[in-house]
Amino acid sequence: MKNAVLMLNNDDVEQVFSVQACLDALEQAYIAQANGSAVTRPRTQTYVPLDEQGVHYCLKSMEGALEASGYMALRITSDIISELPVNGVPRREKLPRGPGGTYCGLIFLFSLKELAPVAIIHDGYIQVHRVACTSALSARLLALPDAGDLGLLGSAGQAWAHLVAMNVVRKLRRVRVFSPNAERRDIFVQRARRELGLDVTSVDSPYAAVDGAEIVVAATNTSHSIIDGAWLAPGAHVISIVSGDQKTPRRELDNETMRRASIVIAHSKQVARSLNQRDLSEPIAAGVLSWDRVFDLSELVAGRAPGRTSSKDITVFKNNVGLGLQFAAVAPMIYGLARKAGIGRELPGEWFLERMKP
Repeated sequence: MKNAVLMLNNDDVEQVFSVQACLDALEQAYIAQANGSAVTRPRTQTYVPLDEQGVHYCLKSMEGALEASGYMALRITSDIISELPVNGVPRREKLPRGPGGTYCGLIFLFSLKELAPVAIIHDGYIQVHRVACTSALSARLLALPDAGDLGLLGSAGQAWAHLVAMNVVRKLRRVRVFSPNAERRDIFVQRARRELGLDVTSVDSPYAAVDGAEIVVAATNTSHSIIDGAWLAPGAHVISIVSGDQKTPRRELDNETMRRASIVIAHSKQVARSLNQRDLSEPIAAGVLSWDRVFDLSELVAGRAPGRTSSKDITVFKNNVGLGLQFAAVAPMIYGLARKAGIGRELPGEWFLERMKP
């Protein structure tokens, strides 16, 4: 169909997705950002209270473009968010309130020259893997070259995507997994052994996962610190993905982690400052960190931020916010691969264009 808009669901995306291709696309995007040839907007989240305690509707959006690609990507999610405690710990969770237990998240990929969208892509598969691959870029650049002992906190989708991505950038020898739900944790461990062939074990505390680990990944839904910096082994690379905003302050890392860190990288320092995100703002307020010691991931990827100088350095990547740039990097790649593979459903392009009366 000429000028068709390609509709891709998560199964379509999974068919053509690879971690290595995602890593490469993101790396080039961050270099472009550092060089000023990318446009990105951090996410905005607009909340509407619902007639249910601790539950809100949230519309989230972000967009970005790479000048060289010819595309603009807009990601929109329509969510029902619960912030009720689980086992006494505040926890943020998206609820599957669509028909049949579904969610709503879409990436619109627009042509910069022809105006019309060229694709509409379900965001679920891309969104978890772009976070994990962003974290994996930090590990590729900052973790010890022979780091293979991973302490993983979390056992849901983000934890799985991070495990897969970390195994691409480093050869994992041992993985210890903790999450509060022992049943889910055991299912995760069995899947990792079966599908990835890794030496993965379930442990019953965050300390047991972190102690001695060379890479530590916190991929949780918690709103309180889950890592004590005193547990960290010299040389560890620490990754945290929890991000808060002015409505929902959240943390995964404590002040001691930041005090011990030789290098602290944020996905976006500007967003961390503007939203007063606690993993960075509270250590700074306490005097154990300063903003001039925090660098953006784009600076690190482009070689403009300090890197590891010693095998004893503790390094931290605070994956503190989603950026439209990530979708601008990954969505065109997926679209191109899907077109080549002949998958997806085509919608008439004229449905998405309008005429205006004079």
